[in-house]
This record gives sequence, C-alpha cells and structure tokens, in this order.
Amino acid sequence: MAIISTKGAYGLTAIIILAKEDNAKLLQIKDIAAKGDIPQNYLEQILVLLKKSGLVESVRGANGGYKLSRDKNNISVYEVLNSLECCMAQTDNKSNDNMLQAFWEDTQEKVKEIFQLSIKELEEFLEKDSKNITYHI
Repeated sequence: MAIISTKGAYGLTAIIILAKEDNAKLLQIKDIAAKGDIPQNYLEQILVLLKKSGLVESVRGANGGYKLSRDKNNISVYEVLNSLECCMAQTDNKSNDNMLQAFWEDTQEKVKEIFQLSIKELEEFLEKDSKNITYHI
C-alpha cells in the first residue's frame, strides 16, 4: 500500500515552493523551510536526495540556493515521491507463495498512474482548492 511519509510530504512541499518561484531565482534552505514549515535540518537531507534524483539543482555561495532542474510541467509527483520513499506501493512478500504477485504488480501500476500528474497540475489543483476555503469567525 502506498503510504507517504513525512519525508515524502515535506519533499513534495519543497518542490511546490520551488515551482512557485521564477526558475532563475535561487531559494535558500532557510527560506524553503520557513515557507513550508519544514525543519531545516530535515529539509537539507531531503534536498540532497532530490538533487541526486536530478529534480533540483543547487548553487553554492552567499547568493546560492536551490531551484528546480526542469520545468514544473516535466516533473511528476510520482518522481518526487519515488525519489524519497522506498519502493512506492510495494509490499514485502513474506510467503514463499507468489499467488498475489499479479495483484501487487497491478497495484504498483495504479499507484504510478495516480501520481503521474505534473507539479504544475498539482500546483493548479492546490490553488483551486484554496479558493474554495471559507473562513468563519
């Protein structure tokens, strides 16, 4: 079953924050952490994994920071989560019997399909959803 950990949720949040910025602008870890309410030390570890996966780039120095390595239309939610979560939707087959193997493979493909939306599509969904929120005092 696909369970998204805090690492996956924080990583996706960081990617969305970077996607909202002009791709020429670099964001420092402290700024991403503040905008996403993510512990800075944990975010550093997550960004290392996202960089190894080729989803973000970094520049060192006083004016350095992070940015997306590709256009947000070309990065899927699945790529982000799969780079941070171990084996999305896979389960340990504890028995020697492979009767359920076809079921688990089908489940894996369906999870992949669900998360294939791009970061841009996710961003649009979140914006639309936030417009539907009403506050009562």
